[in-house]
Amino acid sequence: MIEFGGNIYYIDVEALENTIKPIGAKGSKKIIEKETKTYADENGRVLSVEITEVERERPREIDATKYDILRVMIEILMDATEDTDDDSLGAERALDKTSLGYKIAFNTLYNYGILKEKE
Repeated sequence: MIEFGGNIYYIDVEALENTIKPIGAKGSKKIIEKETKTYADENGRVLSVEITEVERERPREIDATKYDILRVMIEILMDATEDTDDDSLGAERALDKTSLGYKIAFNTLYNYGILKEKE
């Protein structure tokens, strides 16, 4: 947990996971592949057709661009060494004393619901 501006914040890993999923990844968790084999005689006439289906787990997919940006933002928050003298004035006041990169990282993660305030 992160204490900042008199409030305690934590990183919601499920919100992070949902944010980095690609848009099309919300569908089925299975992939069905169909393979058709056609058997013919020496004259090219079809003797039989065999259709097989193979079902397998869909590999885990993430949006790499979002992942990299959010990872860097989390690193910025975790590596911050800036000292806000008086945290009792709240997070907004404490943010005024931080760098632009920290402000952007904090606000972005908070707005995506990845950084949450503990109640």
